[in-house]
Amino acid sequence: MPGPVPTFTTEPLNVVLNWLRAQLERGEEASLKVPDPDAGLALGLYPGEAGPAGIHRPYLTWTDAADLLDAQFLTPVPLGELVQLRFRRRLILPPDRTPGRYAAGSEFARVNKLEDPHFLHDLAEALTRAGLKPGARVLSLGVGGGREMDVLEEVYPGHDLQVLGLDLEPSALEVARARHPAYGFRVRDVTLPGLSELGRFDAVLALSLLQSSGIVQADLIRTLRTDMLAPAGTLILGFPNARYRGGELSYGARTRNFTRPDLSLLVKDVMQARRALQGHGFTVYVTGKYEVLVTAVRRG
Repeated sequence: MPGPVPTFTTEPLNVVLNWLRAQLERGEEASLKVPDPDAGLALGLYPGEAGPAGIHRPYLTWTDAADLLDAQFLTPVPLGELVQLRFRRRLILPPDRTPGRYAAGSEFARVNKLEDPHFLHDLAEALTRAGLKPGARVLSLGVGGGREMDVLEEVYPGHDLQVLGLDLEPSALEVARARHPAYGFRVRDVTLPGLSELGRFDAVLALSLLQSSGIVQADLIRTLRTDMLAPAGTLILGFPNARYRGGELSYGARTRNFTRPDLSLLVKDVMQARRALQGHGFTVYVTGKYEVLVTAVRRG
């Protein structure tokens, strides 16, 4: 039988986190009572300030705590001045290492990045900065099922853009064709010679691609910059800063032998791209949270 649900009102956050961690290590779920975050927000309190029932901590604090502890944040239960918070350990399945892990229906294909508000906003902003004119040519590398192209249509409705999407996985491209029948899609390995034969484009997107196996970031960016961008073209590069854990976004890309995110590789790749593009006359913007976007705009 589960014991009584403890109440934390004035304890420091580290005490609460240590208790939560220990509870989750012992079982699947953990519950506690804390001051209602809505009451603190109504008073304009900052995290850590005293409220009517104790220390105010907004829900963002608790959702971040859940991510830190590899747990899911369940629906809270209101209890007057208090609220009961519930956490459940994430069910972590082994990573998909099969040859078709990017195929239609795979775990990777199930991920819809347009359900991430940060990515949705930042990609729309990056595409807006491109200032595409009607009939402009757009290239998407590693397009997968083509979900990100939905944003392109929202930003440029009625522009009759000429869009070409490239990917290694034929079944993913079939999904993309069904989603966007007016666009062109081809099976193509971007690491093979001859990519520039596709011509020049007014915008090139490479989202979650540059850190893939076999791709040399500096070489691919150089090819795109010198041989494939139009004189006033825009380059949009995406660098993942998250992974999915138990069906939820978890901040920070993990590397082998590290239990927590190490941002050094991400920062290195982003800064390398930024320097390379700024040095050739681009205005470069770096935005994003779970996926960092490097948007390089060159006005002809």
